Amino acid sequence: MGNEILHKIIVEHFNTIFSKAPEIPDYVIDNLSHKLRPYQECALSQFIFTQEMDQADMYSNHLLFHMATGSGKTMVLASNILYLYKEQKKQNFIFFVNSDAIIKKTKDNLINRNSLKYLFRKEGIVIDGNYIDIQIVDVFPSLPAPYTIYLKLTTIQKLHSDLTEPKENSLTFEGLKEIELVLLADEAHHINAWTRRDKNKLNTKEQEERTWENTVNRL
Repeated sequence: MGNEILHKIIVEHFNTIFSKAPEIPDYVIDNLSHKLRPYQECALSQFIFTQEMDQADMYSNHLLFHMATGSGKTMVLASNILYLYKEQKKQNFIFFVNSDAIIKKTKDNLINRNSLKYLFRKEGIVIDGNYIDIQIVDVFPSLPAPYTIYLKLTTIQKLHSDLTEPKENSLTFEGLKEIELVLLADEAHHINAWTRRDKNKLNTKEQEERTWENTVNRL
């Protein structure tokens, strides 16, 4: 089946779910540096739909945006952060990738107002009349400040190391149990390939693979 035909079938089936797609809130649109493209609006609208479903925590707590390189995935991610902060009161986010290079790019996208690639409103994020601060952290505070989004940027390898080899000023399983947390992954196909590669080496690296599986399950 061709990609265009498959896409048409998916769209047709999705459109039968509701008579009108959820609207993207003004606080998302107003706090972005650029206007969303039509397909980005569609992706965000579908995400909002999943979060408004009954039992969303059970059926829609693991979601994937399948988008091509250069299509603006990080803009959709930034929109999701604003939505989850406002609608679900989420303040703690872990953004993990497969390489350090992407981390630097993401800092410019989400933190550096002087960057041409900054994705939020340069005058500051404002929701319900309050300025919202995004802070990069190593560990999440036990008592988060109001009007603050906490973001940890890391690689999947370092995240695994931090959790399985605890040290000062790093994440621990015990610490994560106490907080509401959103996990965001970029370039997920690389992470998935990395996981599959290790699984193929199960016979020779069985103990390492078991440790990785335990990490994922405990998260």
